[in-house]
Amino acid sequence: MNDRHRTIDRLRKKYKNIAAGVLAGAAIMSSVILSPVAGAAPQNAAQHESTKPPTKYEQVIDIKATAYAPGAHDNDQWGNKTFLGTQVRPGIIAVDPKVIPLGSKVYIEYPDGHGVYAVAEDTGGAIKGNRIDIAKWSVGEAEKFGIQHVKVYIVSSPNKADLKV
Repeated sequence: MNDRHRTIDRLRKKYKNIAAGVLAGAAIMSSVILSPVAGAAPQNAAQHESTKPPTKYEQVIDIKATAYAPGAHDNDQWGNKTFLGTQVRPGIIAVDPKVIPLGSKVYIEYPDGHGVYAVAEDTGGAIKGNRIDIAKWSVGEAEKFGIQHVKVYIVSSPNKADLKV
């Protein structure tokens, strides 16, 4: 592969990531501005807890979940920022974008039956395949979470066709 093709490939990847970030921002803003669709994530999706999974969703995946907190302890050189440049905070998850697209709204159902809504805004070096990392406020909260097997309902995801360059 020559230099021109490598440069084109790098630019495609860069613009694909920017497009994913724009779509994630639009997803977050729409959840704040628009009224919720029946069975979908509520307006304050990033912090909403529920005892019932959504009635409408695109896919359900069995996932191994861990947790992380803002700062260098859990997020290395990225500190308090997600892959999309937003703040690490509860309601955000790190995903493998090949499994759960960035910008997706999800519902996480825990083993005890309760669940929370979240948005996929981050990635992680160890987050490959059917794994997610759930953002918490503190390292203590993240450590207390441990490892849990959860069900992730993808409520909505960005249209993959929109990400093509």
